[in-house]
Amino acid sequence: MDPTLDAIVIGTWPNMHKPLVLAALQAGKHVLCEARMALNWGEALEMLDESRRRPPQVAQIVPSPLTLRYDAAIQETIKSGVLGQLTYITVRGVAGWPEANGAPMTFRQDAELSGDNILFLGIMYEALARWVGHASSVVAMGQTVVKWRTDPATSALRSVEVPDHLDVLARMACGAQAHLLLSAVAGGSDRPALEFWLHGSQGALHLDLAAGALTLSRPDVEGGAPQPVPLAHPGAWRVEEEFVGAIRGKERVRLTDFPTAARYMEFTTAVARSLRSGHSVGMPLV
Repeated sequence: MDPTLDAIVIGTWPNMHKPLVLAALQAGKHVLCEARMALNWGEALEMLDESRRRPPQVAQIVPSPLTLRYDAAIQETIKSGVLGQLTYITVRGVAGWPEANGAPMTFRQDAELSGDNILFLGIMYEALARWVGHASSVVAMGQTVVKWRTDPATSALRSVEVPDHLDVLARMACGAQAHLLLSAVAGGSDRPALEFWLHGSQGALHLDLAAGALTLSRPDVEGGAPQPVPLAHPGAWRVEEEFVGAIRGKERVRLTDFPTAARYMEFTTAVARSLRSGHSVGMPLV
């Protein structure tokens, strides 16, 4: 590897993340890797272990960017106690009518390239975990509606193993129950749905990413009508800035360090195991 390089940026599909990250770390380089972290939790652990053997080297995964603007406001609202005890969480990532069988296969529909990663599952769960922590168990059900797609490399039809519709029920460590609905085949809405509902015993917080709105509903305020939540400290994209700052010793990696990314990969693999087995899967995994 070129000795004049200090840092490596990896922007491939997930199937190449582990070998490239390991090679870069073993060559003494700092590493910024595209999300999702790896094909599965096992690969993520190998990457995490290698990074821990080389603490002077910066190791960062590109974070889920969807909620950066709202993260601080959501965290502050939860911390304030205005929601009461969190009881139920809904996460929805829904877009589009089913494509015709034979439509082009992308890396997201190719299990060899994406592994356990399904639809928007990882990118939505990563954001949720920033606010409320991680899940302790999951049970999942999915289906593949578009069963055959055309491989762009060979023009041959291939069967699709990755679900294009997924429901996940999760027990969160904070005590809440969560329902994550991800679908690329549930058409009919006037716009794509990318949203989070955090229901508590005293209030409900709603983030509608498609509308760009964060609102709070409380039974004792305006009859429960949603009220806008001010964004006192809106976040922004600064991934490359943070990476360089960490290399220079000016800051630490927050979004996203390897331990955090390995946790969302654990969730992703737990969902995949539940899909295969039809049973609930607890965490930590073994």
